[in-house]
Order: sequence, then structure tokens, then C-alpha cells
Amino acid sequence: MEQLSLWLPDSVHLRGSAQGMAIYRNHAVMLRDRGQCLILDLAKQTAVASLQLEGNTTHCNNASFSSLRPYGDPYPLLYISSCFGDKACLVTRISPSASTIVQRITYLSDAFPIAQDWCLDADSNYLYAYGGRKGGPMSLKKFRLPGIHTKEVVLTDDDVLQTIPINCVKVAQGSKIKNGYAYLPDGDSPGNYWLHIIHLATGREVYTLDLNTIGLEPEGIDIADGWIYISFNTPSPADNRIYRFRNPF
Repeated sequence: MEQLSLWLPDSVHLRGSAQGMAIYRNHAVMLRDRGQCLILDLAKQTAVASLQLEGNTTHCNNASFSSLRPYGDPYPLLYISSCFGDKACLVTRISPSASTIVQRITYLSDAFPIAQDWCLDADSNYLYAYGGRKGGPMSLKKFRLPGIHTKEVVLTDDDVLQTIPINCVKVAQGSKIKNGYAYLPDGDSPGNYWLHIIHLATGREVYTLDLNTIGLEPEGIDIADGWIYISFNTPSPADNRIYRFRNPF
């Protein structure tokens, strides 16, 4: 992808650092710190919309589209990680013109004292809490995906189905779960940019992709049509990029 500014009209001003990203069909939703949302058409290489997420001024560190579209919206429900504070998962209806939070999920635990993300396995209807301490180790905690009609959901350690230790990630960025694998970008300083792929059933790292040749901090991640898409943050917001890589699994 060319630098992001080339896809945007002059009327769109980028605010905050690039964070989570999710893809539905040929549209990429790119989120920014404090809740600015860009919708991009990857096929036409242009912007569809820019909007501020209603009621969301969080870090927006990760985003995952679900398989649920109960309201007939143009996109399925989007699960957004607030990351800090109450570390909530903000389940959001989204369209090119508006967004609404329809559910808030929190995890009542001291497992992740500072920051925590949420990672959705949309195909199998599981939700994972993800995080740890900077420098590692990290872990993924697996939950059944809560029903959408409960507005406030509080999960506890009693709801954890499985804990998967993650020993290879030092600085957790975005996350994606697909077909039994966790795709985990890592790093916030040059020389330490990686993508780790973990086999969930065994907890083993089965593939590592060196991202240091790109030289940018990885952020959001999604998988579509056999490709891994990763968004990268840059000192200048206008220079943000999305790169794609062939998925080995």
C-alpha cells in the first residue's frame, strides 16, 4: 500500500497513532488512538469514510470482525479492544456514517495489570483475552463468546476455558486468530519487529516472520483470501502503510 495520505481526500485529517485493523470483504477498517476510524476500499485504493467512533476515545489497540450481523448493517459487529483503563471489549455496530457500542465485555482478573487486548475467533465463536508484561511472558485466555443481547458482560477466572502461555512476544501489538492459529505482531523498537504464529492446540510457535526489513512498528492485523495484512505505524500519520504477506497456513 502507498502511504495512507494518498488514499484520503484533503478534507480528512488523521488524528492519533495507527492501532487496530479489521477487514471485511475488500474493506479495511483502520482505527486510531482515541477513536478515529477510517474505512478503506483495498480494491479501489481509496477511502470510503472517516468517522469518530461514538462513545469510544480509547486506545483501540485491536479490532476483529465477528460473523454476526444481527442488525442488517453493511458490516458485521466489530470487537474493539480499549486496551487500557477497564480493558474492555467494545462490541460495535459500524457503518460508513455512524457507529454504536452495543455491548461491553470486561474481564475481572489481575492477570493483565496494565494493558489487555481482546482477540476474536469468529469462526468458532470464542473470545480471547491477550496480554502480559512488557518484555514477556504473555498469555491468551480463552472464553466462550458471550451472547450479544447482554449489554454488560463481566468475565472472571471461572469462565476461562484454557490458558495458553506465549513466551515469544515481548511487546504485544494486534492479534488475530484463524483456523487454530494465533497471529501475533510483536515489537515497538527497531530490530524487534516480528510476526509470531502460534499453534493454539499445542502452544508452540510454528512460524516467525521477520518484519525488521520494513522498519516500521506493526499494529493491526487481519487475514483475507490467503493473505496476512498488517498495518504499520509511522512517525507521520500520513505515512502509515498496510503490507500483505502470504499466509503459510
